Amino acid sequence: MKTFTIKDHPRGGEYIVGPTAVGSRTTYLVYNEVAPGRSAALKSAAGHEEILLVVAGRARVVLGGAETVLEAGQGAFLGEAPDGVLYADGEERVRFVCAGGHVPGAHHH
Repeated sequence: MKTFTIKDHPRGGEYIVGPTAVGSRTTYLVYNEVAPGRSAALKSAAGHEEILLVVAGRARVVLGGAETVLEAGQGAFLGEAPDGVLYADGEERVRFVCAGGHVPGAHHH
């Protein structure tokens, strides 16, 4: 087991734990907080699949022409989805995680 503190790993306005932090070549975890009235880009690199989970708040997610609202404890499988946006439309900060991994046969870091 290798432990970590997510906020010790900032990158581009979010926090990412993956190959550098834990030594995994196949999986990663992204944590982000979005202030009310703001948004965050959802981007999955080619050859990666992701699962999104809202940990706190209410998020509106727009991805590949589809739109849904997720509350704390709800999530969505994004797969190898096109870029999207998560909006914090409510009055509270949205906290969410994306867990991802490499698609078999795709390039690995």
